[in-house]
Amino acid sequence: MLVGASKIDLLLMKIIEGYLLPKISRPREQDELLGIDYPLGTFSSRIRMCRRLGFLDETLYAALEKVRTLRNLCAHSINFDHRQSPVRDHIVDLRKAMSTRESFKLTRQKYFMEESLSNTEELQCLLLTVCVLLQGILNLNVKVSPNTDLIRVSAK
Repeated sequence: MLVGASKIDLLLMKIIEGYLLPKISRPREQDELLGIDYPLGTFSSRIRMCRRLGFLDETLYAALEKVRTLRNLCAHSINFDHRQSPVRDHIVDLRKAMSTRESFKLTRQKYFMEESLSNTEELQCLLLTVCVLLQGILNLNVKVSPNTDLIRVSAK
């Protein structure tokens, strides 16, 4: 769970990074927006920013929020049991948000050959589907260039 959520967090950061001009801070310093303890340095802020920028539909946004909740439950508990509430309930919600998508069906068909999946395999398939969708968004991402008209106005 933690590895999958970390990969998703990294993909969200890279999506946002693609729409920002290069950082102002020195090369070895943290990004002043995306680094830890900065405005876009958390999983939740990156999910919200991607939604506000129009990269995520409501269903994917809801799924990402469930992933974030599950990640927090996993990180802050000794026993992460997918069969017990509240973990079970969040996984059910994540499944509802993702399992009807064509991308989930394709991911399952390509990477999970079994007819029925165990709970762990299903969670892996759900997380992989989210990663595939975010990678697709990232691949369509076009690096921005400075808006010279606005910079000229701001320089006056």
